[in-house]
Amino acid sequence: MDALTASPLCPAPLELRLDEIHFAAPELIVTATARRRVVACPKCGHGSTRIHSRYSRTLADLPWHGLRVRLYVHVRRFFCDVPGCKRRIFTERLPNTAASYARRTARAASALEAIGLALGGRAGARLAEALGLAGAPSQILSILSTIHVTADEGRDGVGDRTKAAPRVLGVDDWAWRKGQRYGTILVDLEGHRVIDLLPDREPDTLVAWLCAHPGVEFISRDRAGGYADAAKRGAPDAIQIADRFHLLRNLTDAAQHALERYHATVRAIGLDAKHPTPVLLKRGGPVSRRGTTTPADPPLAEQRKLARRARRQSRYDEMIALRTAGASVAAIHRALGLSRKTVMRWLGAGAFPERQPAVRRQTSLTPHAEYLAERWSGGCHNVTELWRELRDGRGFHGGLTTVSEWARVHLRGKTALEESSVVTARPSSRRAAWLLTAPSEQLKAPELRYVEAICEVSPALTSVHTLAMEFRRMLKEHDPNALTPWLDQAERSEFRSLAAGLRRDKDAVLAAILFRWSNGQVEGQVNRLKLIKRTMYGRASFQLLRRRVLAV
Repeated sequence: MDALTASPLCPAPLELRLDEIHFAAPELIVTATARRRVVACPKCGHGSTRIHSRYSRTLADLPWHGLRVRLYVHVRRFFCDVPGCKRRIFTERLPNTAASYARRTARAASALEAIGLALGGRAGARLAEALGLAGAPSQILSILSTIHVTADEGRDGVGDRTKAAPRVLGVDDWAWRKGQRYGTILVDLEGHRVIDLLPDREPDTLVAWLCAHPGVEFISRDRAGGYADAAKRGAPDAIQIADRFHLLRNLTDAAQHALERYHATVRAIGLDAKHPTPVLLKRGGPVSRRGTTTPADPPLAEQRKLARRARRQSRYDEMIALRTAGASVAAIHRALGLSRKTVMRWLGAGAFPERQPAVRRQTSLTPHAEYLAERWSGGCHNVTELWRELRDGRGFHGGLTTVSEWARVHLRGKTALEESSVVTARPSSRRAAWLLTAPSEQLKAPELRYVEAICEVSPALTSVHTLAMEFRRMLKEHDPNALTPWLDQAERSEFRSLAAGLRRDKDAVLAAILFRWSNGQVEGQVNRLKLIKRTMYGRASFQLLRRRVLAV
C-alpha cells in the first residue's frame, strides 16, 4: 500500500513507507519502514548513507475509527564518516513522526496536550481513554510540563508571550485560597489575553517583572496601594490608570458610611415616600374550618428572630455604656468581642441599627397570589381545597405545604399582594447607598421618590447625592478639569475621607477620566482563571495552572 494513499494511518509519509496493516484485537497494528536514503548526523550535520544496523520502535498513534493504533517502525543506525566527529554511530531521527525516545507519535502527543490543557490530568485521562488514546494522568501532566507557551502567530507572530512587554498592562490579584493566599494576573489589554501569572501579590514580585519587561506605557490597576507603589518603582515612566469600577465602588462605600451616620433619620423613610412609616397590622392566630381565629404564640422562627434581636440590643447597650464611660474603640473590641468595624458602625449610627427584612422573591405561588386572595376574601379558608383548585384548574405544581405557609403568613396580616412583592419596604444601607449614587435614569419611580425623601430630610445627604452625580458625570464625559473643584467640595462634605484618598492618587484618577482603559477585561480573565483552577479541584501546582492559563 502506498504511503500517500494511506496518509491517515501514516504520521509522516515523507519519512515512512507504510508496509502492512492488520487487526489484532483490540488494536490496529501498522508496520512502517524509514524511507530516506541519506540521513544527517545529529552531531555534525553531515549526511550519511552507510548503514550500521537496524532496529524497531513501537509508537502509540491516534485512534482510527475508535480502534487504538500501534505503529511499528523499522529504523536504522548509521556510521558518521566525518573525521573529528565525536558521534561515530548514530540513530536516524524522525522529527515529523516522533521525538527521540518518545513512545507515542507527535500528533498523538499533540492531541493529549490539547486534552490536558482543556481538562487537566485526571479528567483528561478519562476523556483520552474514551477516545481511544493511551495516556495516564501522570503522562498527560508530563506532556504539559514541556509546553513552551508561545504567542498566537495570527496576532503577534512567533515568540514567548511571557517575554514580550505589552503597551497597556492590566494588573489585578486573584485568590488561590481566599483570605489566605493570593496571586497576581497580568493582562495585555490591547491583545485581550493573559501574558503572565505571578505566585503572590507582593509589590517586589511585580517590580521584578516590570524591570524584566521594559516598555509598558500604561498600567491599569485597582486602588490598592501595593500595586501603585510597585508600578511606580518598576515602571516609573508608565501612566497609572485607576480602574473606574473601583472608583465608583469607593463612591458607593463612602455614601454608605454617610448613610450609617444618619441611620436614625434615614430608617424612618420607606421605599415608597408616600408611606414613610409602615402600617403594622394586627396579628391573628390559626383559622379553624369555620373561619374563626384563635390567639396563638408567634411562630418559632419569629421567636428566634426576636431572641437574636434582644441579644444584639443587649450588646449594643453594653457598647454604649462602655463608650459613655470613656472606653476607646479598641477597648470595646476587646471587652465585647465585636470587630472594630462593627463598633465604629454602631457608634456612627446614632441609634440601635435594626436589621433590614429579607427581600421576598418570586415563588411558584406568586402567579396565583391574586386568585388566592380573592378566594380567601370570599370565605374559602380550607387550605387543602385551595391547593386542589390550584393544582387541578390553574396548573400549580407545588405542594400542600407551600399553600399552608401562604395561609399562615396571610393570617399574620399581610395581603397576597404584599406577600408577592419583591422589594423591601426599607432598603438596606448598601442598597440605599447605591440608590443615592446611581444615575436617575436607572431608577424606578418609587426609588426616585425615596432619593428625594432622603435629600429632603438631610442637607448633608443632599450634598452626598449632588457630589455623586457630579463624579459620575466626570467619568462619563471625560472631564478632567472638574476633578479639582470636586475634591475641594468633597473635603467639606461627608465625602472628606474619599476625597483625601483620591487626592493621594490624583494622577491615576485623572488618567481614569482621560483614557478608555480599565480593568474590566482583567476581571473576566480572573473568572476564566478561577474556572480552570476549580476544574483541577485545587490540587494543581502553580506552574501547571500558569501553563494552562497561558496556553489556552
